[in-house]
Amino acid sequence: MFSIRFTDEPVEYPYDDVTVPAAPGRLVLGASDEGFLSNLRLWRKSDYQNHWRRELMSLLDGSSKIALIVSYDSPSSMEIWNVYRDGDVAHFQNQLFWPDNLPRGCIASEISQHIQERTVKTEDGDLISEWDVAMLDIEEFVRPSD
Repeated sequence: MFSIRFTDEPVEYPYDDVTVPAAPGRLVLGASDEGFLSNLRLWRKSDYQNHWRRELMSLLDGSSKIALIVSYDSPSSMEIWNVYRDGDVAHFQNQLFWPDNLPRGCIASEISQHIQERTVKTEDGDLISEWDVAMLDIEEFVRPSD
């Protein structure tokens, strides 16, 4: 199974600024169900949804790696899910981006161009957490049958 959606829960205000709302969402990766909060200071829900669809379509059309932004506060502060295509499987890795990880002038719509190649271990040799999803599940989500 795969899906990435906002929930019907009301917006929250978890940041230091109580005027900045965040929309709760869920990312279903096979048997795992991961929650997230999308910062709504710069992007609306529709901006996130359009981004997710565009990135997932790119993956289905043959891109080997994409990034799904789930929270965007600035190019130097975002939470993403890196997605790496490996044949019929997509490997998902969660990542926080900080200012020193991004090239100067990077814009959110181009973030997939700046994610690193897939690695499965940290520099210390520890395994990186990954969630695997069948490409067919992603295709069913993006292109539901009529």
